[in-house]
Amino acid sequence: MPVATGLNQRKRKWLAALALGAGVILIAFFGLRTWHQIDFAQRVQRGEVRIETLKGWMTLHYIAQTYKVPEAELRSALGVPASGHEERSLRQWFDAAGIDPMVGRQALEKLILARRTPLGAATK
Repeated sequence: MPVATGLNQRKRKWLAALALGAGVILIAFFGLRTWHQIDFAQRVQRGEVRIETLKGWMTLHYIAQTYKVPEAELRSALGVPASGHEERSLRQWFDAAGIDPMVGRQALEKLILARRTPLGAATK
């Protein structure tokens, strides 16, 4: 009988070690994801706009809300119609209008930076 108890105890130790290892891996994974999201949110809040922050899935309405730039000005910067197709993503707008994605993102970035409120300035 004592031999069976020893094997059972070893299994428990290995299972406990595996569970602890899996827990540490999950904590590290989700911790890194959280850290990246917080870092991204802080860059947006500071007004640091980089081309990689504008993603192809974003709609013009989303960009207007996020960066506080009127949607009409975004549409004008891209040279697309003033209304219609509100559900289109940047990628779809670039394809439909024949705009090079890098050039389109740079135009939007330039507009966003020009409209940005300087740090410490009062907002409306």
